[in-house]
Amino acid sequence: MPKNKNFAAVVLAAGLGTRMKSDLPKVLHYLGDMSLAERAIRKIAALGPEKIIVITGHRAELVEAELSKKLSPEIVAKTVFIRQKLLKGSGRAVQEAMGLVRRHDHVMILCGDAPLFRAETARKMLGHYFRSGHDCLVMTAELENPGSYGRIKRNHAGDVAAIVEAADADEWEKAIKEVNSGTYFFNVKSLEKAIRNLKKKGSKGEYYLTDAVENIIAAGGKACAFMLGDATEMTGINSRGDLAAAYAMLTARKAADLMAAGVTVVDPANTYIEESAVIGRDTVIHPGVFIRGNTVIGKGCKIGPAGVIEDCVIDDGAVIKYSCALEKSRVRQGAIVGPFARLRPLSDIGPGAEIGNFAEVKKSRIGRGSKMHHHSYVGDTEMGEKVNIGAGTITCNYDGVHKNRTVIGAGAFIGSNTNLVAPVNIGSGAYTAAGSTITEDVPGGTLAIARARQVVKQLKKRTK
Repeated sequence: MPKNKNFAAVVLAAGLGTRMKSDLPKVLHYLGDMSLAERAIRKIAALGPEKIIVITGHRAELVEAELSKKLSPEIVAKTVFIRQKLLKGSGRAVQEAMGLVRRHDHVMILCGDAPLFRAETARKMLGHYFRSGHDCLVMTAELENPGSYGRIKRNHAGDVAAIVEAADADEWEKAIKEVNSGTYFFNVKSLEKAIRNLKKKGSKGEYYLTDAVENIIAAGGKACAFMLGDATEMTGINSRGDLAAAYAMLTARKAADLMAAGVTVVDPANTYIEESAVIGRDTVIHPGVFIRGNTVIGKGCKIGPAGVIEDCVIDDGAVIKYSCALEKSRVRQGAIVGPFARLRPLSDIGPGAEIGNFAEVKKSRIGRGSKMHHHSYVGDTEMGEKVNIGAGTITCNYDGVHKNRTVIGAGAFIGSNTNLVAPVNIGSGAYTAAGSTITEDVPGGTLAIARARQVVKQLKKRTK
């Protein structure tokens, strides 16, 4: 077993992706809420590589800018981009990256367009590689119809003896069901020697990384295989059809994992839950719901049908009714949101609070047991406990230059169609009369009326 386990990761992201029929590089197409390359890099970053080397090529500046913007600062700090000068295959890409790779003892190499592997699978593969002490590890899988994948030939010890490209395979080799995924671990010293002797192959004159594996074996080195239990984890994406199939695969896998852990997913085929979401047992997810980003949902919640929840924390027993949109917000225990409600970023809905239909909250804290049942907007507000917000209430938080805050004390009652012109402070237990426009502070326990006196005039009769 190697004593030094420091390693770098190389992400191959230089391809044109011609079958995507797109002006975008293939690795920037979105699979759910992340691009293919971002999804792959985030999973690899969780393994703790010393450096993440991203090899770009086609529209390199676009790939580099997008990843630098979307990845976390911690990941960006350990990421370096190399632009492949000669776009002639995976072997050539690694040759051009060796100046950086040789600074490390081991390297993981994977394709930026194949991010369907589980992070846990990558962790197990890393452990298997270090335990084996071999010069190379190849991620493999068994396929009923291996098609154009390279076949894995093993020796009597069970190690990899050769990787045979489908085009070069004889009938016996074509019958082999174990195939190469295109993901590897290498001892860097062994790789550096093997990569020097690659030769051009195929009609395009490309250099194949599989030949480096062959060269290691020919030089007396050892290569082992790490076979996937779920072959879908090695799926590569080459077309729009592949992209759609991959998304269905990811969401079906996530739904299956959740159901096995005690979550009810009413209709998995029509529910879209990201890999990163965490959901507690006895929660019920209805159809048409999109759960994205780093969302955490507690136990015994009811979600949907329909709606979008992104980067939110929803505590135990909360209810998100149908057709709600929640982003970067917190919904605390037993609160009810919806139907048709929107929580914009930095909203915090207190325990037992109720946000009703066609209500919108932005960057506000709603107190315990407060109610905002319908057709209201509350922004940049601090609201106490057991406040009642009447229909049509608006916090006028923007004066054209600055966003101003509104403070509503505990037990206040805000009448229907009240405009609260911020900055303004409504004291505890205060009332505002329906239809008022409040521009000054209202002391606690008082009633504020700010509307014109009603005048009724006789209509003049029209002459014919």
